[in-house]
Amino acid sequence: MEFFNLIEMIVKDIVDEVLAKEEDFKNIKFHRNDIIAYVLNRVPPRYVTGERGIIHSRIDPRLKYQEHTDILFLTYEAIGLFAKRRATEIDENRSETEKLSGLIPHMIGEVLEETTLSIIPDLKITLLYEDKPAEMMDLGWKNPYIAAKATRGYFHFWPRYIDDKMGADDHVEFQIKFEHPRFEPRSVKVRTKVNKKNDLGNTQSIPLILLKLKEGVTSDFLTKD
Repeated sequence: MEFFNLIEMIVKDIVDEVLAKEEDFKNIKFHRNDIIAYVLNRVPPRYVTGERGIIHSRIDPRLKYQEHTDILFLTYEAIGLFAKRRATEIDENRSETEKLSGLIPHMIGEVLEETTLSIIPDLKITLLYEDKPAEMMDLGWKNPYIAAKATRGYFHFWPRYIDDKMGADDHVEFQIKFEHPRFEPRSVKVRTKVNKKNDLGNTQSIPLILLKLKEGVTSDFLTKD
């Protein structure tokens, strides 16, 4: 019986979605296969047999969240490595990072509509520190972040550690603000531990966020292509 590496299929889908959604990524699409190989070398395979096995595994909620989160993070990590147009910028950021006494973990989470668990397009998500948009590690990390169907409801941030403001504590508190004209605004607090400067691989998963539609607004628009 023929078998398939389900993770390979999912990685290809995610890489293509990420490369397609960002105008800034158009110059590195020729690295698509390199990015896919980079991610596949860092996630365990999952083999299934037949079409039924593929369908069953792809709707497994554990796969949907944890492995998707890992693959999405690794995809952006690979893009950063292969983006030659930013080679000088990356070198400069690396030098600056070596001077830092700590690092904030990468943050990744998921936000959906609360009754249908639908993806919310054009949702503005802002990571705040001291009531202002938090500074990111480099230009590859957007803040505010605009969620889209291509990212399946996931959002991510990598805030920059600011020594003179954050150096006094082992933990830093942020606020994540969600804004959409058809939804009730919502904010959640996130408290994160400061890593040592060499802990580049740490990621903080944010619990699932559910947003409520404003009174009188139906969810029909969420199911339209």
